[in-house]
Amino acid sequence: MAAERLRLLAGALAACASLAAFPAAGEAPKSPRTPWSELSADDRKVLAPLAADWDRLPGYQQRRLKAAAQKYPTMRPVQQERFHGRIRDWAAMSPEQRKAARETFKGLRKLPPSKQHELRERWLERKARPGSDPARR
Repeated sequence: MAAERLRLLAGALAACASLAAFPAAGEAPKSPRTPWSELSADDRKVLAPLAADWDRLPGYQQRRLKAAAQKYPTMRPVQQERFHGRIRDWAAMSPEQRKAARETFKGLRKLPPSKQHELRERWLERKARPGSDPARR
């Protein structure tokens, strides 16, 4: 049970950090969507793992991803790789896994900052172990 919770936590942290699933304060959940075909070639290249799902994403999430894609050229290589890894991981998740990740992330946001910090430190420690992949536990 604890290992499953940690696995879900790890997946949620990895997937949700870049792909916030909830609208910002005051932002309507039914905001206009941008069709995949209307994205720039550069944005489509960066967001390619999400191509199959793009037209089903809520408008607010599309806007956030598009903004991140536009920042991509100015990111350091390590940031670019992290961004791509998170998008690939999210695209590979089943709808049930995405829902679980959203719920876990939502729960994490309700924790006091000290507890969030403690969980982040535990995640980083496990991630730093050679041959360790905390998201797959």
